[in-house]
Amino acid sequence: MREGIEANATVLNIKPTGEYLNNLPEYQMKVKIQHPKGTDFVAEVTETLSYSKYDSMKQGSQVLVKYDPEYYKRVIFLQTA
Repeated sequence: MREGIEANATVLNIKPTGEYLNNLPEYQMKVKIQHPKGTDFVAEVTETLSYSKYDSMKQGSQVLVKYDPEYYKRVIFLQTA
């Protein structure tokens, strides 16, 4: 995503999907995004993570995301825990 708004987010939950991409497990995560100039909102993100990243991602972890202001459900991780 080239354009979008960077924001801090809190991991609400994380669970494996059972799928793999390039031998990395895929996870479904629900995050609460702190909108810089508005109301917080919740989005779901599917992301592949190494096992070490997954071990550090727990409920309450802080992450940096970028989201599409025109479609809030389009979210990518910029930096994980």
